[in-house]
Amino acid sequence: MNTKMKNPYKFYYVGLAIICCLALGAVLLTINYASIRRVQRQYDQKKAERIVEDLENQMELFQEAAMKIAIDNEYQPYYFRRNKYNERKLLDDFRQYIHYSALTEECFLYYGDWYIFHSEGNIIDLNIYLKGINKEERGRLLEALTEAGEEEKVLALDEKIYICIPFRVVMDGNSIRQNAFLCFVVTKGDLEERFRMVGGGIDGAITLYCGEESLYNNRDLLVTDGMKNVVSSGSKGDHFRICYQPDNQGIWMNRLLPVQFLLILIDVAGILFIANVFANKSYEPLLEMSSKWRKKVTLSEEAEYRNAVEEIDQILDSMLRSNVKANLQIEQKQEMLKRQFLQLLLDGNYSFNVEPYLGKLQINLPGPFFYVISVSFRDEKEVTEKFLNKLSQETEQLSSSDDGEYVYAICDHKKRRFSVLCSIASQEQKEELTEYIIEVAESFGHHAVIGVGNVYKMMSRIHASWLESMDNLHQKLNQGGKTGDPQEYAFDPQDLRKLCAALAKGDEQGAVEEFEHYIKPLEKDQISMLMQQYIFSDLLSEITRQARRSHVELSNQDISLILAANNVNSFKDAALKLIHNFCERLLYLKNQAENDKSYQVYEYINAHFAEYDLSIEKTAADLNMSTAAVRQAIIKHTGRMYKDYLIYLRIEYAKELLLKEDMTVADTCQKVGYGNISYFIKLFKEMNGVTPAKYKENIRKKS
Repeated sequence: MNTKMKNPYKFYYVGLAIICCLALGAVLLTINYASIRRVQRQYDQKKAERIVEDLENQMELFQEAAMKIAIDNEYQPYYFRRNKYNERKLLDDFRQYIHYSALTEECFLYYGDWYIFHSEGNIIDLNIYLKGINKEERGRLLEALTEAGEEEKVLALDEKIYICIPFRVVMDGNSIRQNAFLCFVVTKGDLEERFRMVGGGIDGAITLYCGEESLYNNRDLLVTDGMKNVVSSGSKGDHFRICYQPDNQGIWMNRLLPVQFLLILIDVAGILFIANVFANKSYEPLLEMSSKWRKKVTLSEEAEYRNAVEEIDQILDSMLRSNVKANLQIEQKQEMLKRQFLQLLLDGNYSFNVEPYLGKLQINLPGPFFYVISVSFRDEKEVTEKFLNKLSQETEQLSSSDDGEYVYAICDHKKRRFSVLCSIASQEQKEELTEYIIEVAESFGHHAVIGVGNVYKMMSRIHASWLESMDNLHQKLNQGGKTGDPQEYAFDPQDLRKLCAALAKGDEQGAVEEFEHYIKPLEKDQISMLMQQYIFSDLLSEITRQARRSHVELSNQDISLILAANNVNSFKDAALKLIHNFCERLLYLKNQAENDKSYQVYEYINAHFAEYDLSIEKTAADLNMSTAAVRQAIIKHTGRMYKDYLIYLRIEYAKELLLKEDMTVADTCQKVGYGNISYFIKLFKEMNGVTPAKYKENIRKKS
């Protein structure tokens, strides 16, 4: 091991000092000064751009808050004015919006009356609220709140800035709409603090403009474009503009440049001495560090280094390799102990309290109910260890902390089976969770035989549930793997979904055909009056939901005829009329929407919904639009949020793919743009009431 500790900095420091002093001193100082000024200006420009970008982000947050309020029924005047409870609930819920932006500590809602809904949870008279503002500026705020328009308004009054975001509300049951305002109040002190935080400190004069109006200025003199050393940055459309004039820094260098150059030439020897001292001082901390860690870390005997820098590099490299190796060993040991402990719970071969060990092994089994499912592939030759491990990983992804469901899979590779230990919050969750696990087990195309144990309220009875699941498994294997006959249903909800699907397309003929099929049991007089009324209201409810999604306004007369129907014939006549009027209005809206720019977003989602990475940001980038515009376009044309509509398209496409004989659930999952089978099965069950495999089975029986 080389122990020589030569100072690597001495040669460079002394050499640089000689070159700077004797040859290029004056030139380098001049270049250095110019470079500093250029970098400083770029840095100041970045500050201004970051501040404007942050303002744009805050305005988007304000607009998003207004949009959320606009689509929430609780904030509609016709709803909260029904009774004081709704109004109180609105005030309690409105408190959350004060935290929507880091800029504000106060906001209020104004619906055009003489009072406002304040974020403190109070209803305040508008005149009392404006009492602290002088008369002229008070008039500006009142004018902004009462003037109709679709654009936000920004006003600077006294020491506060008012940001008024308009949105449309329904005033009463007659659907009279008018503008309301969500107003965020920003103090200039908070705004200045935000500028300092976002810009990394503000040393100089800064002025914020909204259009031609000055909203904020931290000095007595307004800063404008064209002034010396001023940098500016504007938002899109120049809605906001920042002008920043930094204080003079480094000006003293201009006056001392000749003196410095002369001192360099005269005091070469002194500067060389200082360079040598500086090199030694810079090197001393490295020597101390290498000496300290040399005693704690053992290096290879063949290790060679010329100085402390290289020695420290080898010490850090050795420590990093050791830590990576140790972490890998710990993770492997942790996973091995975890699997052994889970197998111990199944076997029941323990006489101690296992709960203290669960947290140490990162096993979540909170209960209070437990049961075990056993899955066998004994007759499947293609079931390999790799397959079982992958299936176990997919199964464990069914765990949901929100629902109190935790799932752990323990594989038996030799017997081609695995057991699933389930912890649930209530016994009612057993049936749904078991169905999900079975769906995952069968989604890879192999025939799985399932055995399910009973639910117990004690962790110590997990062993009993496992034995019961094994007994059920063996019984089914002896019977050829049969799982029993499917249940028969008098009414298939799929008929009503097909009817709504035809309405969504504006296909009146298809909707009428599906409706005829839907009411066929009613015409045979095999259903009670109570069931008839249920079916009447169920159809009206589904068509009403579809109308909201498609932005179709149903006639009160059509709805009244459905509600007044007292027999099948009157119900049929009223429903056919409702279907006809619905399709007419939908086709009219679609013709209008085709001329709307936002319709391009709707068509783009319908064409690309099966892509894996179809995020709202990617859609906005592909269409050269903002994410807010994309979100509003989807809500406008579908009545759904972006993510919800994407899920709806994928599940509907999955239902079409499952009609094909050669399509497995796993293949369907990939085709519609999902990489996680467990997540796909959950979504499909939530939207259709059955899992993909059950849906495919029902379709086959009907055909």
